[in-house]
Amino acid sequence: MASRSKPKEAIAIAAITTTIVPYKPRQCCKENEEERYEAVLSTANLHEERKNTIRRRYLPLIQDFKGRAYCYMLLFHIGHLIITVGSLIVPALLSVQYTTSLAAYQNNIYWLTWTLSLLVTTFNGILVLFKVDKKYYYLHTAIERLRSEGWQYIALTGRYSGILLHHAEEPTHENQFRFFCHYVEKLKLKQVEEEYYKYEEASNPTAPNQAAQKAQEGILPPSINKEIGGMAPPTSVKEVMRGLLKGESDGLETPKESKNTIVIPVPQ
Repeated sequence: MASRSKPKEAIAIAAITTTIVPYKPRQCCKENEEERYEAVLSTANLHEERKNTIRRRYLPLIQDFKGRAYCYMLLFHIGHLIITVGSLIVPALLSVQYTTSLAAYQNNIYWLTWTLSLLVTTFNGILVLFKVDKKYYYLHTAIERLRSEGWQYIALTGRYSGILLHHAEEPTHENQFRFFCHYVEKLKLKQVEEEYYKYEEASNPTAPNQAAQKAQEGILPPSINKEIGGMAPPTSVKEVMRGLLKGESDGLETPKESKNTIVIPVPQ
């Protein structure tokens, strides 16, 4: 029985223990960003489970932001190029369309002008409808902030140099890990709020007081040093607490002597 249980225990341990293979730089191509970060992360003094969290959450976030930023970059540059060049060519073609020297090409010039006008109008509508300009600038800013957070954490500099612990202990990758995860998720939720949450508010208008309360709360997590219970209570609770505090302060005051009070002298 003991010999049978040992293989089962070995299989269970092998199933639980997962070996993480780091990124290997390619020999034929330039080392990409994920491989550079993995090469530094593998040497950090950090538990393997936390390294796995960074590999499975932080690095895919950068890849996702890079892919989206690249798509919006193509759409941004191609759209603005067509709008700018087409806006210059269309008036020039209209001015020479009905000249006598180009009578043989009037039909071709007409269709070329019509095509360019349609392209300019279409791309202008696409850029406005999908807010390409705003997303182009925001995604490139967000990905640079994500990169900066990752390298600041690896180098233990900036906000990860012990400031968040008030320099009570020496900063390490272990005690700064929760701060790093917090700020990475905060950047991700900020992106979700910019692209989806505000659009929902615009399509479903609420009362002014509810809108102000939502604007203050948002969907971002509270500060890592601020408890959820410490958030501002409703106005009615404030009034109740103010009345209680006022009553306590009034009770501590020395009572004044009224006219009907009889003072009895105490013999000494």
